[in-house]
Amino acid sequence: MNKYLLPLSLNIVLAVPAAAMPLAEPSKPFPHVSLRSDDGLSTLDIGGALRVNYRDEHWKTSENKGRFLFDTFRVDVQATHGDFFSDLGYWFQDDGKRSIDRGFVGYRFSDTSSLELGAPLKPFGLAPYPQFGWSFHIPFFLGYGVSAGAGAKYVYQDDGWHIQAGYFPRMLPSDLRYSSEVGRYADLNDNAIPAIHSRQDNEKRDQVNLRVAHHAAGEGWKAELGGSLATARLHNGTTGDDGDYWAAGLHAVFNTGPWTITTQGIRYAFDAQNPAGVSDDVILMGGNGLTPAYLIAARASVLALNVAYEVPTPGMGMLKKLRFYNDYSRMLKDRHEWDDSQMVTAGVQFIAAPIVAWLDCTWGRNANPFGGAESGSGFTSATSSRSNQWIFRTNLNLGYYF
Repeated sequence: MNKYLLPLSLNIVLAVPAAAMPLAEPSKPFPHVSLRSDDGLSTLDIGGALRVNYRDEHWKTSENKGRFLFDTFRVDVQATHGDFFSDLGYWFQDDGKRSIDRGFVGYRFSDTSSLELGAPLKPFGLAPYPQFGWSFHIPFFLGYGVSAGAGAKYVYQDDGWHIQAGYFPRMLPSDLRYSSEVGRYADLNDNAIPAIHSRQDNEKRDQVNLRVAHHAAGEGWKAELGGSLATARLHNGTTGDDGDYWAAGLHAVFNTGPWTITTQGIRYAFDAQNPAGVSDDVILMGGNGLTPAYLIAARASVLALNVAYEVPTPGMGMLKKLRFYNDYSRMLKDRHEWDDSQMVTAGVQFIAAPIVAWLDCTWGRNANPFGGAESGSGFTSATSSRSNQWIFRTNLNLGYYF
């Protein structure tokens, strides 16, 4: 399937007539391309980012002890033609990996409603990212952030409400996933561990998502309150039977002056129909191999609280703003003998467009990839090396955005 997905996505995105589309006055730095038709009905924008990391990980088995590493080269392509629009984000990542964070064609029925077909983001919780820092947090590793599926999404948005409903008959192919999703060992075996993962054979099918958010504002403040639901069949390839998956979440975003606070709570459960001898307490997660496949608890609750404070920097040349942030997330597993997973990130974002940098100091306890099992998991029993230890990592991400 994946060998057809990228050409199809590119054809969808580029299916805007290019005739009579002169180069528009550049609004973004080189090598951004911006084309507009004379009548303004057709547009094409090609941009992206080039990013590198400096990483220093403070545990004995890590090879990243003060190393510069390539992060990603991202290509963003957006196009419009009348009421049609399209959007594609394609990533060339470290270690030769590729991914699509979204890729769809859409149609606007009105100023407030539209439909997206292809691989849109699945609507759920804090969107699109569940934290402020560059370092992802527990919701992301559980599939609740920048997670796309193959299907359709309806969007309604006015001054007060933002409603999204999606149907995703299948998940994206594992080798093109930007974020992890439930996966079969047969699809993830290049980055899974046979002795631990080989009998994991579940995948989501026919997933339905609903996200409803209400916006409010007053003098000097604005807020968003919302709720999310998700459900799917959990098909087991070994037994041929279908189990169930569901998740529910509440989230809030509050902004006043330089302060922004975001928070969410998520409850999820996987009820798998595994063959005899396979634990129903864990589910295999994986993506394109950038992070090794890992097990998560089949039933858990997740809490997150993120705080950011912005400081303008007039008179400092390219540097226009600093954003200080602290992200905290915690996973409470239903099996009480399984210890909680936690992550904390304190950092600062340097905004000097087109250059943007994040400096993260991240602590993890039983959390991927900062503790728990050596395979990169602490989202289950956390009984492997480094379990219940706070692990520390410093990461500087430097990017050029065009």
